[in-house]
Amino acid sequence: MKLRLTRVASAVALLGLASPLMAAPADTASPYYTDPQNVYVQDATSDGVNQLNMVLCIMNAMRPAEMLDQKGSAAADGSVSVLYSALVDQNKCDSSKRANASNSTATSSAAEATPSYMNAVVNVSRASNSAPMIAKVWLSFNNGNGMPVTVDVRVAASQSPTDVPPYGVFRLDYAGQSGGLQMFNGFIDSSAGAISYFELNTEPGNPLRVNGLTMAAASTTSGAGTMAVNGTSFDFAYDSALFRRSDTANDVCFNRSIAQANKSVWSYGTYDAVTGARVDTVHPGFPIVATKTADGSKVYGYAGYWGLNLQGVDLGALPDGLVNGYTIADQRPNNTNVYSLSKVSGKLTQWSQGSTTLDAVDGIPMFFWGNLSDPTNPQASLTDNPSVTGFNTWQAHWDKTTAAVYVTGKQSCNPTGCVVASVTPAAKIGAAALAGMPLSGWSDAVGGNVNVPSTGVAHVGTDAVTYYTQNVVLPGSAGAPTDLYCMSNCPTAASLAAFTGMNGPFGSGTGQQWMYGAQSVHYTFDGSGLKESGAPVTDTNPSHFSSQYMGGVMTGRLFTAPLTSCTPPYMGMSATVCEPQAPTTYYTWETGVQSWNQSTWLTRTSNAQVVSFDPPRNIQYPISATDDPSGAWVGKTIQLQFNGFGNLFGIPGSCVSPVDNQPAPCDGGNVRFVPVFALTDGATMTLPGMAGAASTPLIVKALNAEVRLGKTTPSACAGLALNPQTLPSAASLHDPSSAADPFYIGSQPSVSGGFGVIHGVIQ
Repeated sequence: MKLRLTRVASAVALLGLASPLMAAPADTASPYYTDPQNVYVQDATSDGVNQLNMVLCIMNAMRPAEMLDQKGSAAADGSVSVLYSALVDQNKCDSSKRANASNSTATSSAAEATPSYMNAVVNVSRASNSAPMIAKVWLSFNNGNGMPVTVDVRVAASQSPTDVPPYGVFRLDYAGQSGGLQMFNGFIDSSAGAISYFELNTEPGNPLRVNGLTMAAASTTSGAGTMAVNGTSFDFAYDSALFRRSDTANDVCFNRSIAQANKSVWSYGTYDAVTGARVDTVHPGFPIVATKTADGSKVYGYAGYWGLNLQGVDLGALPDGLVNGYTIADQRPNNTNVYSLSKVSGKLTQWSQGSTTLDAVDGIPMFFWGNLSDPTNPQASLTDNPSVTGFNTWQAHWDKTTAAVYVTGKQSCNPTGCVVASVTPAAKIGAAALAGMPLSGWSDAVGGNVNVPSTGVAHVGTDAVTYYTQNVVLPGSAGAPTDLYCMSNCPTAASLAAFTGMNGPFGSGTGQQWMYGAQSVHYTFDGSGLKESGAPVTDTNPSHFSSQYMGGVMTGRLFTAPLTSCTPPYMGMSATVCEPQAPTTYYTWETGVQSWNQSTWLTRTSNAQVVSFDPPRNIQYPISATDDPSGAWVGKTIQLQFNGFGNLFGIPGSCVSPVDNQPAPCDGGNVRFVPVFALTDGATMTLPGMAGAASTPLIVKALNAEVRLGKTTPSACAGLALNPQTLPSAASLHDPSSAADPFYIGSQPSVSGGFGVIHGVIQ
């Protein structure tokens, strides 16, 4: 008997919201068919069960039912059990993080692709085929403040989700602790006709938070309930066609039809279009275990293209160079490689050119940093909107119909992140202004770093647009450059020593040079990182990285050959050296206190070779009407970034209001950032090969997706009565970590060997 838990992603269950597969490989036993899809309704009531849904997502990522069925050992009394360890990527289970409005200004997919793994020990058992499945889980991870957290979970499940009952029959209890103090304690209890949930959050230093839910839900076609979320209460009800939600301020009616809903996919599976097998990178990341030489204790983590993490270890605090005190072992099945660990407080990235045209990127947004004030009159704008002036990070796009660039947004930042404020009306940049200056910025959908070189005349649709794909260059790796030259935003050892966060970090006057100038800086690069005059070009003082430099310090473009002299073609400038406008390859160096500003890498001890991972690969994809029913993006070709199975990014996003699921400004507060369209299950594309290798035909399907119901007129719900329910209380809590509780799961057992499951994939 296979049992699974389902998300309680909102108060209303799914009803006929699955998408048909458009095309499929012939082998119906392939992973393309067998990999499960998690599609759920996202609603304002979802926020009340976000912590619970994260626990359920984590539980499903451990595959307890599948592990019991496939690898359980039978005892003489007929019982079956399995004990194993698992890694779970909490980034893939944190819906609030991925839908944060600050993602509207994301300048790369690194944050999305970087795993943040939690370690789990799982003990699953069943006394007989007719007995409930009992799962005991000991989960450990570090919270946002770097503090270790342990969560004890007990699940008793006797029936999987069906139309009746929609959530199955199970009881899940959990309790989280840190530093000897309880952080949260909760439960969910699903029976044949009702589901109840309660969580008490007692994290020290924060106000007491209580969430609760009671729902009468005998089937997916009717139900009613009440939810309390941090002092705000909702009453809701649904039938086969409608969903109604009411709080003290809003009474909103939604249509449950898939035809009226919007879908956003957070994770895609990538498969071979012929065989249906999963397609990953050639050199993917892998789980590791670090053994401390001092006491033999073990720390689990992950190494991949975006870096390395070890649970509970602040890698940023480690000194640069070879990190002593750890022996790193590969945790992949049948792999015995051992590694040493090294770290440098900076990162070198290589950027390689691709090209397209302005008309080919019609309407696709990009971000660029620039001054839109008229140089002859700083109070005036270079656009037809007088309010668009000064230096800022602007959102803009090329419009094919009018052959012009329009500014549609302006980035604003604070210590909690950045959002885009709409520019209304859209500001058309004067053709003469763009004729004399290049436009450089970033767009995932175009392909990465983007540059529109100046042509000396007004732009036309056939003008070139160059974009740059990235590849992290590890210190000491094969083929790394040894000399690099810079003339724009060039930090030196002396300028970083004088840097306070309130002044500029760049030396030799290069902080005010773009493309052309009188100064340049020469660097060297070796196994210890980037150096200027023999000194490291790094800064890890946290007090320096706030305001403008909260994301770290990054150089301008670096070149492997000395810069040559030339005469600038505009604004009467004089110069000694110039950057090439559209180089085929260049580099950048960054330094700071964040993991993405630094380099951590493994060196295989058997051959002293640095371990390299495949960089993201761009996939050209023309958007069809089945992908975007709104039609706004149909016919446009975007660049998707493939970073391995489950990591396909590059779809632009926008913000919606969780109150009524309608589009909303990203800077308006209480909004969610979501992809503007979703690739249809069965969509096909071609993955370019690495280093001249053959390409791979891909077929994709959603692994994790949300559906937002369409708002309809309030009168449609006039006959759908609310039926307020009594909420559960703390009296029903159990603590699986307490020996005095009847649901106590005991001490964490010891597990030998590698991981049995890595985020949903049985090893």
